Amino acid sequence: MSPSLYVPDHGRWVVRKPAVLRGWTHDQLTLPRAQLPCEKKRSSDRKLAPVIQEFQQLIEDDPELFMYFHRMFDEVRRPNGDLDQVGDYKELMMTLDRIITQAPRFGGANNLVMGVPMYAVLAPFCNTPSGFNVFTNAKVNAQLHKIFDVWAEFLVSPESRYVLTTNEQCWFNPTAMDVIDNSPDKHYGFTSWDDFFTRRFRPHMREVIDPDNPNLITAACEAHVHTLQSNVRAVDKFWIKGHSYSLSHMFNHDSFTPLFVGGTVYQGILSSLDYHHWHSPVNGVVRKTCLIPGTYYAARLDNDPDPDVVSRSQDFVTAIAARGLIFIESDNPVIGLMCFVAVGLGEVSTCEITVKEGDRLRKGDDLGSFHFGGSTHCLVFRRVLYDTAYLLIF
Repeated sequence: MSPSLYVPDHGRWVVRKPAVLRGWTHDQLTLPRAQLPCEKKRSSDRKLAPVIQEFQQLIEDDPELFMYFHRMFDEVRRPNGDLDQVGDYKELMMTLDRIITQAPRFGGANNLVMGVPMYAVLAPFCNTPSGFNVFTNAKVNAQLHKIFDVWAEFLVSPESRYVLTTNEQCWFNPTAMDVIDNSPDKHYGFTSWDDFFTRRFRPHMREVIDPDNPNLITAACEAHVHTLQSNVRAVDKFWIKGHSYSLSHMFNHDSFTPLFVGGTVYQGILSSLDYHHWHSPVNGVVRKTCLIPGTYYAARLDNDPDPDVVSRSQDFVTAIAARGLIFIESDNPVIGLMCFVAVGLGEVSTCEITVKEGDRLRKGDDLGSFHFGGSTHCLVFRRVLYDTAYLLIF
């Protein structure tokens, strides 16, 4: 296997300092619980949202999960006398319950925490042996999917626009406006938090370089380069650092997999504040699309005290996380069939594909988008491209 080009320390999801995460998580327990849109038509004195109650019941009914949820709290690194971090799985349920009634806020220096609030809570547990067993469990991931669906219902509702104001920690305060255009409309014309999050560039802001040159492959996402690796294998030990990509697992054993063995993978990382639409890197025709269910918070375990373990597992998650595949046949026969892989992580698990088989694409055409946070993606090419002088434009 050839060496990888690895650019470290880009595309982080949470801050390095565990104390920031502990303090922020602890604050969630003191917030009053808001009412979700789906609950407004009925009065209820329940302490937790039904979907969170269901999660707690799952933990308590399954003896294996009950054990792992207790053990992961024992295994997480805790400073002596630490009182700020969530203490047990019941407090964790309370924290998740508060999060799904909130929209992400602008946090200035700490916006990496606020951009992915659920991961900020779960990150310390992702790098524990029992946490790994929890977050690779099919029942847990199915329940997390339900929780994300409920949270998404709030994030696409008008109620989520309370963070789209000029108030402190909102997205149009003077600090945030340094990177956002002014608009005279209330809530700046956005209908919900998600409408704001998935906003598009202004016209002419993402023009395609030399669009008619078939030898240029343009970036599919606004992202930091993570890896460019050649001679990838059909099956590899993706859980071991240095054995990065396992094509059969990445493609969920798709029939196109053999065509890419020995080829090249480019991977780029998106942070929670990046532009989250995907665009076609070539002129061509869509040959196939598919959505693959998977994990949300599973990560490659290591001994690094930095809590952002999922961001250190970018190649690992391409084999197991929820993801979408778009196979495109380039008009350039040397490029031929290629694949765009969208990998949804954590609360950013929603991969929305907006093209279908048979659609004709021009470079820069919209392919789909991520929702609700930061994520990662790959461009996968056949071996012939590595053997030919072609240029990737990032």
